[in-house]
Amino acid sequence: MTGWRLLLTRPADESSALAAVLAEAGVYSSSLPLLDIEPVPLSDAGRAIFQALDQYSAVIVVSKPAARLCVELLRQYWPQPPDQPWFSVGAATGQILSDAGLTVFYPDNGDDSEALLEHLVLRQAVARPDPKVLIVRGEGGRGLLAERLREQGASVDYLELYRRHLPDYGEGALPAKVEAERLNALVVSSGQGFEHLQRLAGDAWPALARLPLFVPSPRVAEMARAAGARTVVDCRGANAAALLAALREHSVPFSNAKDGYVSETALPKEDLDQPAIDAPVETPPPVVPRRGNGLAVVALLLGAAGVAVGGWGVWQVRHLQTNNQQQSAQVQALNDQAQSLKLNEQRLSERLAQLPPAEELEERRRLVAQLQSDQQHLNQRLETVLGASRKDWRLAEAEHLLRLASLRLSALQDINSAQALVQGADEILREQNDPGSFAAREQLAKTLAALRSTEQPDRTGLFLQLGALRDQVLELTELAPEYKDRGESLLGLTADGDGASRWAQWWDQISRYIRIDFNADENVRPLLAGQSLVQVRLALSLALEQAQWAALNGQAPVYTQALTEARDVLKNNFNQDNPQSKIMLERVGELSKQPVTVVTPDLTGTLSSVQAYLERRNLNAQESVKPLPAPGAQEATP
Repeated sequence: MTGWRLLLTRPADESSALAAVLAEAGVYSSSLPLLDIEPVPLSDAGRAIFQALDQYSAVIVVSKPAARLCVELLRQYWPQPPDQPWFSVGAATGQILSDAGLTVFYPDNGDDSEALLEHLVLRQAVARPDPKVLIVRGEGGRGLLAERLREQGASVDYLELYRRHLPDYGEGALPAKVEAERLNALVVSSGQGFEHLQRLAGDAWPALARLPLFVPSPRVAEMARAAGARTVVDCRGANAAALLAALREHSVPFSNAKDGYVSETALPKEDLDQPAIDAPVETPPPVVPRRGNGLAVVALLLGAAGVAVGGWGVWQVRHLQTNNQQQSAQVQALNDQAQSLKLNEQRLSERLAQLPPAEELEERRRLVAQLQSDQQHLNQRLETVLGASRKDWRLAEAEHLLRLASLRLSALQDINSAQALVQGADEILREQNDPGSFAAREQLAKTLAALRSTEQPDRTGLFLQLGALRDQVLELTELAPEYKDRGESLLGLTADGDGASRWAQWWDQISRYIRIDFNADENVRPLLAGQSLVQVRLALSLALEQAQWAALNGQAPVYTQALTEARDVLKNNFNQDNPQSKIMLERVGELSKQPVTVVTPDLTGTLSSVQAYLERRNLNAQESVKPLPAPGAQEATP
């Protein structure tokens, strides 16, 4: 594995961590980040989704940047995260969420969406009634997870926290780096990373496509092969362990010193040092046996035996070399496992270092015990100061409820509220299970029966109906606002002589209020005009407003008087043949028959009965705790 020279294309921080692991395994690597992570502000819709985080059956985080940004949002909006399963595509992403105290699940057989969809816990979460799944990702991520989850009946929402773009590199930066550092393999961590790799390569892509390309999943492998990559290695994961395993399974290509790139063939290092033993051996022509020439036959047999022994020896050497390679691979795998265990041990050590020391834990335990002791003392003092049990408080609450019910009846005539309060007092007495409360509960039952038989007037409805009539007052109009002389009245007759006579002036004033029509064929009613109509409308509106006030306050005499005045104004000042006036007059007559007050039951007897029960109970309690007289005192009494 020491012959590999890799180009890492992950973001800068991830490439640094991966390069450190590869360096420990003896693999040279160089970093050229092709993904630049830029956080995006949280929109109003995203903020609403995150504030409703507890409504989701599962939360899936698809990348390490999404996990880091999500943990920051959790600290801001959810100091105590909801109890729900979290899922990640890879182990590294899951470790970030696990360090934040979340319950995380991720697949063991791969670092891709397909492996996560087969996870048992995710299937169980989606199988719940009306499942909702939240996917935390970057802008423009893959839609496979959402499609498959929706096919299973889940509702899927996205929370996009960052965007990825190609850093600004000069033209030819990628092939120049590969040639300068004599790199012999490329590593990408996602489909978008491969797209950026191909875009940055430009015209040099056909040459770079000959290099071995290590990808994290079959999907990215298909993309690479479709783009012309010749040697594509699927690591089945994006972590360091998966990359190291793939490097061990593939031979290191040898470089071409003339152009700096790698040839298409690979040859194991051991084969370069071995002689060619598989070359065909020229078979000597058959020798015609001759009589008496036995030595030649023996020599031929010995030569054949020597060739056989030599071939067997070479086979043994190759077999030993193969075993040696297998043992080396096993040793390397054990070394990788040891490195993984070492990393886990370091993480555990860091987490243990964050925990407080034993002295501090003991001090906290002592403080908690002291706090519990102080709380018990306070509870005892509180019971001593109050001097009453829970039953006494409940009985006092029943008396208070009856007082409130009496006040609601006398002040507001609120039947429904009073009934609820009396019902609550009866429930409290029922909880006591005391035969002495029979008389009090009997009075409560009678009061409840009386309240249920009393109808509650609809004061709010009357108020609204009267308000509607007030709005219609402005629509009432007169038939003739003002009388205009057309030459047919007496004024026209008297004005034919001298128009300045006193009789003409007097008649001019009278004709404004009186009209004489000698040709009238129907009754003429007095009509309003000008300012008088406005005043009558105001009087009618005030009468209806007074009726509204009386309806809300339960003043029946005022309510009846106000509607009578409104009816008189309609009859005396508006044309009763007008449909508007006629309909309003009928509505006023109907509303005047509606009750606005009610005769409420008297709760004085019920309240007195409950108070008497409480007094008897208190007397019995005092007698039960009274100390018995001493025996000497009884003997001294004559």
